[in-house]
Amino acid sequence: MLHLKPEEKIILSIHRHWLVIAGKMTFIAAMLSAAAVFLTVVTGYLPTYLALATFFSAIYVLIILLAAFIFWVDFYLDIWIVTNKRIIDIEQKGLFRREISEFELSRIQDITIEIPNFTAAIFKFGNIRIQTAGTQSFTIKDAPRPEQIKNIILECVKNNRN
Repeated sequence: MLHLKPEEKIILSIHRHWLVIAGKMTFIAAMLSAAAVFLTVVTGYLPTYLALATFFSAIYVLIILLAAFIFWVDFYLDIWIVTNKRIIDIEQKGLFRREISEFELSRIQDITIEIPNFTAAIFKFGNIRIQTAGTQSFTIKDAPRPEQIKNIILECVKNNRN
């Protein structure tokens, strides 16, 4: 549960770009279709082993669906929240582990945007690295519209210092 400080309001919440999960789910779909092809081949050429092939295919499909669920949970529960006083980074790591970090807007010294590849340039997403006073830096990976997010954060920093 997220607890806001008095007079604090949420300005922006940032999830990863949808293309990140779409790529992973495309891989999952390819792996699931491999199971369907395997069962089709076994049915046609080795009908005596159909029960055994069905059993192992069901286990394979369950493992693939579990991987898809883990990918989705990681995608959906990773969030960065920008308020008028701080930035909160909630990072889901696996199914049962979560890291929550936060820092005050007044500690921001530098914001760097990185567009890592051609796909990111086309679909307008990238990484945002925020340097704070001290040695700590925070990275928002695969954020949609990183230039707009950077401008919003800089505007919040400017309003917070006044």
